[in-house]
Amino acid sequence: MKTSKNCRKLISKACIAGLLLVAGHAMANSVRIFTLSADEWARPRSGAVIPQLSAVRSAVGYWGKDGNRLMIIRYPGEDSGELWAAELRDWLISLGVPADYIRLVPGTQAAEEIKLMVGNRDELEQ
Repeated sequence: MKTSKNCRKLISKACIAGLLLVAGHAMANSVRIFTLSADEWARPRSGAVIPQLSAVRSAVGYWGKDGNRLMIIRYPGEDSGELWAAELRDWLISLGVPADYIRLVPGTQAAEEIKLMVGNRDELEQ
């Protein structure tokens, strides 16, 4: 009987420790992903239009909440994707995101979208 009580206590403590680990990991993940479609980007672009794009507005707003955030632009790997990402980076810089807080990364799964990943620099640079 005593062994079974000790075993239950040990299992209970292990379950609580596991829950705390999972909860701690979930709270530590600060990365948010915003999607910009090719259709949205095809609209005529100007200083008035770009900040109104939902993905851009949300990504810049989320980036601005913490000085240690990084923005990764994941773009389709072909030449047109690279041009799209470079132009988007220039617009983000004009909206106040310093160039050293932006990274361009090729290879999204969808050719018709760009993913803006914003989060803690330590998490995104892993």
